[in-house]
Amino acid sequence: MNMNSEAEITRLAKENETFQKIIETQQHTINLLIDHFISGQKEKEPEKN
Repeated sequence: MNMNSEAEITRLAKENETFQKIIETQQHTINLLIDHFISGQKEKEPEKN
């Protein structure tokens, strides 16, 4: 493996790590929104009755 290949593998590994962090952040945000929506629905249901 030459230096260019090693540099490319390193770059791709860092890029992959960055994308993984972005995905984890998005998953966390989605889960927070879902939790907020569900808790909001539970609070509103008794008011409708």
